[in-house]
Amino acid sequence: MDLNAHCVQRYGSGAFATLTANNAYGWSCYKNGQYLGMDLNQACQTQHTNGFQAAYRNFNDAYSWYCQLRANYTSQKGQVHSLFVWKGQYVALRTPDTTTCDVNRIAMLVDGFDRGYQFYSDVTGRTPSLFRHYQNLDSMAVLPSGYVTGCASASDPACGEIAQTGIEFKYDLYNANICTEAAMSLHNQVGFYELGRNFWFYSGQLSSTNSNYAHAMTTGYAVLMRFLSMEYTGLAVSSNHATLHTNVKKLVDTYASATVACGTAGATSTPTPSNSSLCYKHDWTNTLLANQGLNSLGTTDLFASFVMRLKRVHNWAFVFQLWRKVGALSSVTSPYSSADNFVLAASRAANVNLSDVFADAWRWPLSSSVRITLQNEFGNPVSTAPYLVPEPP
Repeated sequence: MDLNAHCVQRYGSGAFATLTANNAYGWSCYKNGQYLGMDLNQACQTQHTNGFQAAYRNFNDAYSWYCQLRANYTSQKGQVHSLFVWKGQYVALRTPDTTTCDVNRIAMLVDGFDRGYQFYSDVTGRTPSLFRHYQNLDSMAVLPSGYVTGCASASDPACGEIAQTGIEFKYDLYNANICTEAAMSLHNQVGFYELGRNFWFYSGQLSSTNSNYAHAMTTGYAVLMRFLSMEYTGLAVSSNHATLHTNVKKLVDTYASATVACGTAGATSTPTPSNSSLCYKHDWTNTLLANQGLNSLGTTDLFASFVMRLKRVHNWAFVFQLWRKVGALSSVTSPYSSADNFVLAASRAANVNLSDVFADAWRWPLSSSVRITLQNEFGNPVSTAPYLVPEPP
């Protein structure tokens, strides 16, 4: 708030704000030798759109006053709620109260979400279409207690719009997880996952008409980018989150190495190079295409694990190219064509021929036309060895 402007508004030209005590209530207006009162609620309401009331972050800091904003929000269910608004650079967190998370924790959350949004934008080279927003900021709304999001299941703790701005959180999640972790200076992962919904632009190139495979790609993207956004921006996370991140990174190792006797139930048709009586247990067909996860994790985690391994070998530069390369490809309908598209995009992002990595090491289907394309673009396939080095314990 502009306290000088407030004094002029109340007392006319020549009035100005002055500090008489070093605390939040130490401000007065001054004019013609007189100290005059302020009404900071009025300053908030007149100087800011949707200004609600003035508040301070620290009684002992005279410069910690801010203006709380409050505005109506129409939910995904079509219900109207009056919510407080906390503006960042790219997002606006909207909450039903100012106490479940105090203002210092809210400031930390908004800063984290801003960083996550910028990461997504930088990586994809795009931003979501404006849909649910506050003054063009991506709206991240916490619903009042007892209300549910607009997603298919009422039990969903949060719901992000696809390729558009707008995320909703159930109050229980905000209270028990987001604010509880914020009180320990930690960031909860759910908002960063839902940003993956807002920034999902690749249904045409990757999803296909197969619902199992579409789920692995669409939700796998959100799972992946949730981890990468929080890692890249250096946000502090809980030990549970860190453990899950490690387990997802290791999933590709289990996928690539597990074997069973050839001809037994669950064996693929691919024998191992060292023992022709042993066949690999997992391939693209019986996992991603069949919606069958492993190690108690789903196919979405498995897709994320493949990309994390590529990122480990090719570093962050790979991540900052991958989705731009996906977006440049043509739309497809078959999951096999979708797989071709991903191998093309990944190879172009890494600037090497990954045919053998995907087809031999990871047993993805790969058309002869894509093999020829990659051979022409990058020469011979790179060795699979770096991609099969297990994740450290």
